[in-house]
Amino acid sequence: MDNSKQDILSDIESTLNELIEVGSALKEARFSTSFPHEIEALEKTQESLLARLIHRESLLVEEPKKKMLRSIRKEMVEKKIADSAVRQKRASFRRASSKS
Repeated sequence: MDNSKQDILSDIESTLNELIEVGSALKEARFSTSFPHEIEALEKTQESLLARLIHRESLLVEEPKKKMLRSIRKEMVEKKIADSAVRQKRASFRRASSKS
């Protein structure tokens, strides 16, 4: 596993831990109705953490797709280079043949 994947997984783990902590705090705050602003802030924090988690998970899915696209692009470029070399050889052979 490369370093970027490891970093993403580590970040996902810490985000999950934060979600658990904020969830516990939110549960406790809901038992006490005297903290409406804190409850709202905790709910917004939960939403933000969930969005971060979804984004980080999508990065893990995108990485193999990006590698595959890079590989396909590289193959296409290599094929075009090879085709171009073949055309150049044919053209120079025709020129040499026509001079004879």
